[in-house]
Amino acid sequence: MSSISEFYREYDLNASRKVPSKINLAFHQTSAQKRLIDWFEKEKEGYNGGLLVLPTGGGKTFTAIRFLCQGPLSKGYKVLWLAHTHHLLEQAYYSFGPRDIDQINGYEVGLIAEPRDQLNVRVVSGTEEHFKVQDIEPDDDVLICTLQTAGNALKRNQQNFNEFLESAGEKLFVIFDEAHHSPAPTYRNLIIALRERFKRMYLLGLTATPTYTDEIKRGWLKELFPDDIISQVTLEELMSQNILAKPVFENPNTDFNPDFDDREFEKWRTSFRDIPENVVNQLAENRSRNQFIARTYAQNKEKYGKTLIFADRWYQCVQLCEFLRKEGVNAGAMFSHVYQTPTGRIVGGESNIKILEKFKNNELDVLVNIRMLTEGTDVPDVETIFLTRQTTSQILLTQMIGRGLRGPKFGGTPEANIVSFEDNWNQKINWAEWGRLDGEIIDDEPEVKARPPMILISIDLIRHLSQIMFKHNNMEIGPFLRNIPLGWYQTSFYAISEEGDYEETNRLVLVFENEKDSYEELINNLENSDLREYEDEETTIISRSNELSSWANEFFSIEDSITEDLKNNLFYIASHMGQRKEKPKFFPFDDRKHHDMDTLARRYIELGLSIYQTDDCLKKEFEKEDRYWKIIYHNYMQFKQHFDACVNRILELKKNMGEPYKNKGEVKILDETKKYQIKKKYPECLGCGEEKKMLLEVDHIKPKYFGGVDDLENLQTLCRYCNTAKNVMDIDFRSSKTPLLEPKEDIKLINPPQSHIWEDETWIKYLKRLINIYYCSRAVKSIKLGKKEWIIKLDEGNDPSLIEPHLSKLIDKIKVSRDQYGLLEPDTLTIT
Repeated sequence: MSSISEFYREYDLNASRKVPSKINLAFHQTSAQKRLIDWFEKEKEGYNGGLLVLPTGGGKTFTAIRFLCQGPLSKGYKVLWLAHTHHLLEQAYYSFGPRDIDQINGYEVGLIAEPRDQLNVRVVSGTEEHFKVQDIEPDDDVLICTLQTAGNALKRNQQNFNEFLESAGEKLFVIFDEAHHSPAPTYRNLIIALRERFKRMYLLGLTATPTYTDEIKRGWLKELFPDDIISQVTLEELMSQNILAKPVFENPNTDFNPDFDDREFEKWRTSFRDIPENVVNQLAENRSRNQFIARTYAQNKEKYGKTLIFADRWYQCVQLCEFLRKEGVNAGAMFSHVYQTPTGRIVGGESNIKILEKFKNNELDVLVNIRMLTEGTDVPDVETIFLTRQTTSQILLTQMIGRGLRGPKFGGTPEANIVSFEDNWNQKINWAEWGRLDGEIIDDEPEVKARPPMILISIDLIRHLSQIMFKHNNMEIGPFLRNIPLGWYQTSFYAISEEGDYEETNRLVLVFENEKDSYEELINNLENSDLREYEDEETTIISRSNELSSWANEFFSIEDSITEDLKNNLFYIASHMGQRKEKPKFFPFDDRKHHDMDTLARRYIELGLSIYQTDDCLKKEFEKEDRYWKIIYHNYMQFKQHFDACVNRILELKKNMGEPYKNKGEVKILDETKKYQIKKKYPECLGCGEEKKMLLEVDHIKPKYFGGVDDLENLQTLCRYCNTAKNVMDIDFRSSKTPLLEPKEDIKLINPPQSHIWEDETWIKYLKRLINIYYCSRAVKSIKLGKKEWIIKLDEGNDPSLIEPHLSKLIDKIKVSRDQYGLLEPDTLTIT
């Protein structure tokens, strides 16, 4: 009947027609078949693209192949079948017809109408057993290919792939298996590129889970599949017809307590991902837990029968098989992993194909796998599914459970045991549940809510304040709210996974006071930039490092930036905009004002509380349910340490500056007209010479904290870093002459540069800022950085001797900072 080579067949259609398929379609498949044929034969303007939506287990692949044989292939079309895993490719390949003529079901290809007399079917992917793209021949009729392989071949104008496409002429039919993946940029761009070349091309998407709730995805699905859903049926309908098995759920408790602390939980909860990998590792590698799972099967072997166990790690597969075999159970494992043993290199034991065949032939009772059967691989007589852990992904749960839902009409069982192992979680987690697995439109990505990502805030806050407190004897931490973000951008983009597939990734970008304008300027600029590189899911931060550094340098003055992962944040934003073609949404941190440690410190100082009273009040504040203190801080002592630092800072200010001005009225925001006038008059920072507009702020010379007014004569332009360093000191940088008559007791050594430390300009700004603040004026005229000597020239009227008592302390600070970066250190620092 056919000339068979592994993953390539030449079907003799004349011979195949003598043994056509004897498989009868179920009612829902007959209905889908009719609607697909009507859609295919109907003349219409515009692009042809629709969806076949059947629940997992409902026979999507078989229905599509029956339609192809009776429709497009009978009309002389060529078929490009696209899927993202090699198991899906093989399932489609074997569905065209049996290996041997003596199989009783006959050939699906036997339904292809004359005059076509031969059909050549080939599987192409990067998998070793499959053909390579250079093996494609122009006379292939059905090319079953991974999306990655097809996308790369089209992008690189690969000759063999092009010749196959051109040989189809106006008769190209494309199947997109698991079409809910189609919004991924590489996948959608592949379809768009094919459609541009073959405008009359037909596109049929197969899916059990059309996730339409995301607006961007909904837009892309509508564009790729303009004819919408051609045919759809629900799980309940198929179960009522015995097409799918009735699930019987069990939830054994492992009595295992995962180490998922509250801080890690809060971090994870805002990421919209399945449980963190380190938590999955805990579950997978725990021997007693795996023993419990194996024993659960062994003690109920007669009840569970032929069972698929879904695991997460290769070593878990090995361990489960070991425990099952000790219980007298025939078990095998399928996973993709190469590991080393004392006797040599092993690739997952026997080949996955042989293991799967043994399971299908009932030589194994149990098959343990790592999601290799979640989409498409067909073992209809499975009686039980073991889920070794819970998941938050509705789609993943659907696919795993679906492997056991074939009913009697499809060679399955009337009932399917779904055994989902549960652990003792300390957190309330929104696990995926069966109730939503009805084949209807679902949302696998929870709606982004404006919940503050407190764990991320905590990480930055603790690290930043601890560094400052260490350097400044627990006193100078700056205004506390400057260390709490104003809000965050929510970004979403596809990135390549460990398995080589494209997964949607969600990342939050925290935005602090000193960064908000810079981020806005960057995002506005990126709207008009070429972001095609960031549309590619395989683009990495490392590959775009130079460009990201350039953006950081152009839009941010990051020498004192609170965030140490600015380049990562820029990458997230660019990837979001490159793929989604829209700005990321900004969420303000509405509760920020309730977490101002300075306000708390001032209140307790004004109340005149004793040490013990303060401690009691602080403990009550720390325990408040409407506060995030317990998430921000690991413990009460850390909270108290930062409170004490705020108290020390406020008392120091009070000692140096006097009592603060008590404004009984509401604080008014500075008029925008005055801001414009001052920035026009002083277009650069008067403290250090910074010229970047997005970094410039309007500062009150006499701070409002001490009663300063909004008159133009009390306003000056400073960059945000000079403004932060000035704090609430009364300094008029418009004047180039110092008001000092004698040296200060000490010098305020603000933080040396943390980024762009190799650039002289960065150090010049740092020195100008530091010395001008010391002299309480714009005293520095020029700075020259030589290899051995740094020379700072002051304007007339500024006595160099005023700072001389502190020069040794200053140069030591500079040397220590530059030494840690391997930079040349000046021998001398001269003030003239």
